[in-house]
Amino acid sequence: MWETRRSAEQALSQSLRPYSDLLSEAFASVDVCVGRLERVAAPFGCVCALVLIKARNLTLACYSLSLDALAQEAGALFRLLIESLELLEYLRQDPQRVTETLEDRLPKAGVIAQRIQGKFKRLREYLNAHASHLSVSPEAMGHLVDPTVGQLRTIQPYSEPVLRGNLRTLLAVVVCLAIEAANCVSLAECRVDDAFADSVDDLKRRASELFEDRSSEAE
Repeated sequence: MWETRRSAEQALSQSLRPYSDLLSEAFASVDVCVGRLERVAAPFGCVCALVLIKARNLTLACYSLSLDALAQEAGALFRLLIESLELLEYLRQDPQRVTETLEDRLPKAGVIAQRIQGKFKRLREYLNAHASHLSVSPEAMGHLVDPTVGQLRTIQPYSEPVLRGNLRTLLAVVVCLAIEAANCVSLAECRVDDAFADSVDDLKRRASELFEDRSSEAE
């Protein structure tokens, strides 16, 4: 049952180590932001910290399922992760909106995305159609069939190219999460921590370089 995960964990310590290392750094940056937001004596800091922890949990869940070759099944969680990221930006753009969270009257996720001019509309639509609800579409069920022999796959096999692609997507999102979290911290603390901001920017730079290097290899 766990053979796929064992193969994935081995790759994380070898060929996929760069992704593993950057993901760990991104999680660490998010954790720093949670701690700093929690110490802010204002509802904005507390609410943002809670949303950030939820996003962190969702990110870790998607990461874990990817190691089991169950990234498609993680789609519903990934959609919530995107919504958490957009909610943080929504609150940062107008801290008074935190009252909406405390009074349980937040707009729907689609409305929030429109108000912040979110960039994930097509992704959310795809996840809604093929991951958030049970579907027998090829996009939802295709990975359950081995086309080479025409048989069903009870256990999803390890595939390094597939895992690499999923880690790329996850790393891109968690870096965005770290950046948004750092922005929320700056707003909550009424100051910019240049050293921490530079560390997050450096994380983004190294992730971009990793994506470019892997794309070159594929070509």
